[in-house]
Amino acid sequence: MPRSSKRPDIETVYHPGAEFSLFLPERLPDTPVQHIAPPGATPRWPKLHLDPALKKQLHKKPLDACYERDITYRTHLVATSIKLEEGLSTGFREEQAAQVWRVSLSNSSEPLVARLYDPLYYDDLATDRFASIERSVAIHCEAYKHLQSLVGSHVPALRGIFVVEITHVDFRKPRYIYCVLSDYVPGTDMRRLINEYDRDGEKTCDAHRAALLDCAARLLYDFFPLTIYPHDMFPRNLVMDIPDTPSLENFCDVESCPWRNKIHIDLEFSRSQPEHRYAPKAKMIDLELLRFMEPRAYMHDISYCRRWLVRLWNEAWISTGCRDILGTRRWQPELTDERSNDW
Repeated sequence: MPRSSKRPDIETVYHPGAEFSLFLPERLPDTPVQHIAPPGATPRWPKLHLDPALKKQLHKKPLDACYERDITYRTHLVATSIKLEEGLSTGFREEQAAQVWRVSLSNSSEPLVARLYDPLYYDDLATDRFASIERSVAIHCEAYKHLQSLVGSHVPALRGIFVVEITHVDFRKPRYIYCVLSDYVPGTDMRRLINEYDRDGEKTCDAHRAALLDCAARLLYDFFPLTIYPHDMFPRNLVMDIPDTPSLENFCDVESCPWRNKIHIDLEFSRSQPEHRYAPKAKMIDLELLRFMEPRAYMHDISYCRRWLVRLWNEAWISTGCRDILGTRRWQPELTDERSNDW
């Protein structure tokens, strides 16, 4: 969407220190509806084509278009307010996803994550941004109905769905948008853990790459029975908290590996209890692209989950040596994942 005097620069609206009031929504979005998948295929979300009249209005008067579609809220129930502290939106889906910030509440210093779904700064001109936002919020609502047993261990806790009041000197009146508030997950995303290099030339070894993929596969193994199909389970969406204090034990034989004494390696699926102190544990932090499907029989297999991730991550994250360790070099997927640009 072209720059317009009616749309302030995003940095002047969302910036560290900005404070916004949260209200309870009048209603939550309707349950999202997927395309019915044919046998052997995964479910997909329908494309949300942009109506030509709406496209024209967004081009000429974007602010008016957003005002007309403000989210309704309960005026007499102010929930709380949030203060933006650090922007977390660094992914390639920013033009279609929310503004993601680490925030604090007005009555607490505990860090949380706010996903602010502002249609004014949604720059995909081919998609109905208002319908897309409704669906994104609805997916979060539906996902947590399925994931209750895994909250805290596999995904961050949901603190609530709110309506945020957005004010700015260039807005003639406040605007109201959706906000999904969840726990903040400290740690490092798997992009860095898998492809870590430091100034001394340290590089993540194949055995630790295999251990990290296996950690993600265990999450997947637990997602499938809950009818969760995590279409966006890439390394950037998985966060792991690495112990600050190294272990006295070495977990691989590569001296230059940065995780040699920080991430335990155990590829046996039935781990002994109690779990090793340095065993890798990760959480998936973004649920926006989840799909829902009943698991097939072969999905109740950790080997399948490993192969599924190998295919998804591909050569960018998985080395040949890692594939050899996991035994996943030769594999034809049983499930067709149609990679259409639905979003």
